[in-house]
Amino acid sequence: MIHSLISYVLLSLGLMASLALFLSIKGELRSIAIKSRKRMEELARQIAEAPAPREPDPETIFIPASPRPGMNITKRVHAMRMVRRNEDVSHIAAALGVPRREVELLIRVQTMSAAGARPSK
Repeated sequence: MIHSLISYVLLSLGLMASLALFLSIKGELRSIAIKSRKRMEELARQIAEAPAPREPDPETIFIPASPRPGMNITKRVHAMRMVRRNEDVSHIAAALGVPRREVELLIRVQTMSAAGARPSK
C-alpha cells in the first residue's frame, strides 16, 4: 500500500513540475512577443519619421569604363592559326581587334613554350 502511495505522490509531483515548466515557458513567450511588438512599432515609427532619400546629383554619377577587349581563348587560337599561315602581325592584330603588342607577346610566349617542350639532346 505504501509502495503504491509513493508512486502516486511521485507521479503527481512530476505532473506539477511539468505544469510549472509549461506555464513559465508560456510567460517567457508572452514577454518576448510583447518586446518584439514594441520593437516593431518603434522601427515603424522611425521609418515613418525618416526623411525621404534624395536623388544623387547628376555630377556625382560614376559611369564605369567599358572593359578593354583582350585576347580570349578563341582569339588566341585564331591568332596562332594566322601565325602558322605566316600572316603579318599587324594584319593579325587588325583582324582580331587586339593591340599589336598583345599579338607579339602571344607569339613570344608560344615560341618559348614550344622551345621548352622540346626534348633536349
